[in-house]
Amino acid sequence: MKMNCLTLLFINLFMAYNEPDLSYFIQIGNVKNIYDTEIVCKKPHTLDSVPNLAAFTHPQFFYSNNCKCCKFNFNFFQLKIYNRPTDSIIPYQRANHYIIPPNYEAGYSVIITGKQGDFFRIKFNEDEHPICYKCNDSSYYVKKGTLGTWIYNYNDSIDDYDFVPLYEKPCADSKIINKVKKENSVVIILDIEGSWMLVETIKGKKQKGWLDPRMQCGNPYGIGAGICF
Repeated sequence: MKMNCLTLLFINLFMAYNEPDLSYFIQIGNVKNIYDTEIVCKKPHTLDSVPNLAAFTHPQFFYSNNCKCCKFNFNFFQLKIYNRPTDSIIPYQRANHYIIPPNYEAGYSVIITGKQGDFFRIKFNEDEHPICYKCNDSSYYVKKGTLGTWIYNYNDSIDDYDFVPLYEKPCADSKIINKVKKENSVVIILDIEGSWMLVETIKGKKQKGWLDPRMQCGNPYGIGAGICF
């Protein structure tokens, strides 16, 4: 079927307006030239709220075996903070990201307030904001896998140094697929469902699974600081 570009545009606008779920697919003719085309529209990533989970930045810089004195990975040192949840460059818009190093002792404390696509939405939980003055209420985005949490078994009925379970799914009735030693007490956060975190260990053999909300500690200074926010 032969159609000009303007006709195709009106077809797309009409279907987008009348289709609540944009994950439809239409095909017009055979792909032979610029007027015979295949149009695929996918539903964009939406922002999902997260119940204000504490975490911290630069977990791999401080706790990876690859980041010892005078021998560290700059990819872990330089963290990108985004204004919008995209890697794309938008013409005539201000720069979409900043690059910040860690502070002198640990990662920056943040609160995760949402997730969208490959990104977490965060607010900084610091007295001195790492990006600007008096903008602690501002929201930013970071890539998933760049924030961390301490893991700790809070079950008073067992040994404090017992293994921390990681589950197959984000619920306590799910199968335990990994047990993490306390020596691997910092993990990176890959995803979030409710208050559960999908995490992966940093040191040694990689272990992955869902972490019980009761076993998360988002204080960058760890359990020893006496508070997990």
